[in-house]
Amino acid sequence: MIYMDDLNKEQRRRCMQANKRSGTKPEAVLLPLMHGFEYQPKGLPGHPDFADSGRRIVVFIDGCFWHGCPVHFKAPKTNADYWTSKIRRNVERDAEIDGEYASMGWRVVRIFEHDVRRRKPDELMVILEDRMGRC
Repeated sequence: MIYMDDLNKEQRRRCMQANKRSGTKPEAVLLPLMHGFEYQPKGLPGHPDFADSGRRIVVFIDGCFWHGCPVHFKAPKTNADYWTSKIRRNVERDAEIDGEYASMGWRVVRIFEHDVRRRKPDELMVILEDRMGRC
């Protein structure tokens, strides 16, 4: 197998596992605001951060790097082809997951981590409520 970078398969696996999937700062900021939502629900496509099964809404907090934020994503200078391809696939997967929820009759709200980090809780609630109403 050909690797796009200079790490072997085991080294790459360990590096990727070191990236936190849950318990992140943006999740901790939103957690007290998400009344009625289950935190890190099991068994739903794409591992949403929050879900309200009664209202059929899921919320994803997308990392600016991993999900290709149009405001903040900058491809690394090393292994640019690898990372550009990887991030492009992540964005495609996000769209596939959104489509899966739509076919199940659920609404999807996606918020980039920079929105969570830069806004006050009351501003975040306005954004989330607006997106929940529109989706």
